[in-house]
Amino acid sequence: METEDIVAHVREWSLDRVADKSVPKGDARAILAEFYEWIEPETSELEIVSLDEISEDEYNDYMERT
Repeated sequence: METEDIVAHVREWSLDRVADKSVPKGDARAILAEFYEWIEPETSELEIVSLDEISEDEYNDYMERT
């Protein structure tokens, strides 16, 4: 998936969870707080940081170098 697709998916997921009446109000508020800048962006640009999964060998190589 492209980053824009992922952001759109997470935005829709968070809105669906907040609207779900079975989700406790405190949890819904936490979701809103966590994803607010994706739900109601103030600008057309968002800063997104993501991590790629690495293999155990890549991790071990990294640890040997540090």
